Amino acid sequence: MTSRLEALGLCLVVLYFAYHAFAGEQGLGRWTDAQTKLQDRKEQLAQLNGEIDRLRTDIHRLTPGSVDPDFVEALAREKLAFVYPDEVVLLTSDTSSAK
Repeated sequence: MTSRLEALGLCLVVLYFAYHAFAGEQGLGRWTDAQTKLQDRKEQLAQLNGEIDRLRTDIHRLTPGSVDPDFVEALAREKLAFVYPDEVVLLTSDTSSAK
């Protein structure tokens, strides 16, 4: 009789720990979710590092003493709508940016 109770108790303990190993708060399901989230964060970090590198390059191109005149001209054309007097400007209706 006692051996059956001991076996039943042991089975319940094993089932308890098995349940929590797979479905518990820190179980296998949460671990796989955490791994997926970690991979997403690594991809996001790589994108941000790429943008930081691009911005550092732009800063270097605008640093006094090493100013890139072509870059300054491109910025003036893009941000300030700069054009030369002999250029022809064509205006188009861009509906994708108008929301």
